[in-house]
Amino acid sequence: MQIFWHGLSCIRIEAKTGEAEATLVTDPYSNETGLRFPRTLEADILALTHQDKKLFNIEAVGGEPFVVSEPGEYEVANLFVHSIQDPEAEQEKLRSIIYRFDSEGMKIAFLGNLKRQLTNFEIETLGDIDILMVPVGGSSVLDAKGAANVIKAIEPRIVVPIHYYVQGIKEKLNDVDAFCKQLGVCKRENVNKLKIEKKDLPMDEMLVYVIERT
Repeated sequence: MQIFWHGLSCIRIEAKTGEAEATLVTDPYSNETGLRFPRTLEADILALTHQDKKLFNIEAVGGEPFVVSEPGEYEVANLFVHSIQDPEAEQEKLRSIIYRFDSEGMKIAFLGNLKRQLTNFEIETLGDIDILMVPVGGSSVLDAKGAANVIKAIEPRIVVPIHYYVQGIKEKLNDVDAFCKQLGVCKRENVNKLKIEKKDLPMDEMLVYVIERT
């Protein structure tokens, strides 16, 4: 499996199980954010963390992706998507969604634009998580302290911070170093992509992978 980060809460997962290959993309954004969205990005699955599709730049993603924007369970090419929404957590008509992706024997939690702590329902539904993708930049999403509390609740093996400040972005966000400082002692690696197999998952310690924006 290969995981790329394109800025904000947009990630790309390339997974292969047997002969089945699938590319999943989350939360495509517009260039109005100050970041230029990749021109050649294609997907088999497009997962959105809000029910209002107009919040995302769906047209920028090539191919003919299966779009997920409602709670439920879905499967495309042996990549399983469980979109989770706690009806008691938020009272707006259109509520945010978090995800668990299952592929290649690994479980990935993607929290997108989360701005609050997880509910017991969400934690229990996510279950045991290998890789956690969590927003850390503050402003419209969790800040460093909030993200650290979410990590304690989930106890993943690997953490991938998302939605933080990078050069050019218009939203006022904290940088990823503020998040790592909040965590205290942790093993951090900076990579241009996260290439991982189940056998590579750490057993006794949590690793933080900061993925360079591509």
